Amino acid sequence: MSNYKAKILVVDDDLNLLDLLVDTLTSIGYQAIGASGGVPALEKLTSEKFDLMITDIKMPQLNGISLLKKVRRHYPQMPVLFITGVDYPEVIGRATPDGFLAKPFRINHIEELIENTLKNKVDALTHQIRKVLVVDDDNTFREMLSDSLRYNEYSPCAVSSGQQALHELENGQVDAVVADIKMPQMDGITLTKKIKEKYPQLPVILITAFLTQEDMEKQAVNEIADGFLEKPFRIENIIKLLNGLSPRYGGEKT
Repeated sequence: MSNYKAKILVVDDDLNLLDLLVDTLTSIGYQAIGASGGVPALEKLTSEKFDLMITDIKMPQLNGISLLKKVRRHYPQMPVLFITGVDYPEVIGRATPDGFLAKPFRINHIEELIENTLKNKVDALTHQIRKVLVVDDDNTFREMLSDSLRYNEYSPCAVSSGQQALHELENGQVDAVVADIKMPQMDGITLTKKIKEKYPQLPVILITAFLTQEDMEKQAVNEIADGFLEKPFRIENIIKLLNGLSPRYGGEKT
């Protein structure tokens, strides 16, 4: 690993094992923080950012599989590893964690699993969209979306108008654009057409709360944009769209 110490959230209702695992991971160079169950883990996730989570499966109130589903919804970029003393591979397979170890296990096995998982995450991120230009005249929504993208390890750049967006593209490089359709002076459809004229390979995702099916057909949204979402939408939906795109840089005229 580099000098950066990966921050790991360890979740287990067995307090003795939790303390042991946190202490062991800390001693070999990680930033390890413990949570005594699924509910406390969610509380920590709302206030701190983690590189990876390791969780037991069989826990009261919120078990590891239910916790994984919530993490996938709100923190889709964070890998999750399962540890458990109960072996039911079919259930684990359906839950699709990023890795799995059965108790008891040797510490070198979990260290190897952590290293491989973090390496796979880094390799995946190098092939993903990173810098996203957010264009929306709604200040609250623009800031909320930017914060959510930043938490999910994107680098958002936010502007409030189409003209500002074009200026930003002239002066810097971005991987993708997320633009509202209904904006004054220059709407998202017009902005997308201008972007595609100068940067035809730059992905653009359009979002709106007001577009009807008739409008979609008339404006041919699906033909000019690389993705479309109706407000309100869950953050994992736009993350999924961005993950399906390749970085085709804007900021240099074709």
